[in-house]
Amino acid sequence: MTRVTATDFKNNVGAFSDAAMRKPVIITSHQRDRLVLMSADEYRRLTDPQDTIGVSDERRRELLAGAEYHRDTIVELAKR
Repeated sequence: MTRVTATDFKNNVGAFSDAAMRKPVIITSHQRDRLVLMSADEYRRLTDPQDTIGVSDERRRELLAGAEYHRDTIVELAKR
């Protein structure tokens, strides 16, 4: 996975958005992982209830809550 600082991401958003279409990009801030940028298809795959077979109900709820929290940003970035 690609790991990039928030400043580098801001300065090269197009390149990292393209990279995220292939595999997730981790965006760091103050040397800590803060965000993950991924393709909309990957987001849908991760949040599809059919793809979470074997995952506990609690973990499934956590994943869906996290995805929903970032939904608007993910959708907006996927349009670019």
